[in-house]
Amino acid sequence: MDIVIPNTTSIKFLGLLLDNKPTWKAYSRELAIKLNKACYAIRAIKSFVSLKALFSIYFSYFHSLLMYGSIF
Repeated sequence: MDIVIPNTTSIKFLGLLLDNKPTWKAYSRELAIKLNKACYAIRAIKSFVSLKALFSIYFSYFHSLLMYGSIF
């Protein structure tokens, strides 16, 4: 039984986008998009919430995106 496994340039594994070379370009691109969305969300609500709430939102949204997968 012949099974053909397709060759891909990147794959998503546990939320991390890994490419077929030892670089993080694909993951970095995806992370930048997510961080831009987080920045926009924080900027949009900064005039409505306290500084303490902004720090809480930063650590729950922006910081968690930055730290996820950093151990790899």
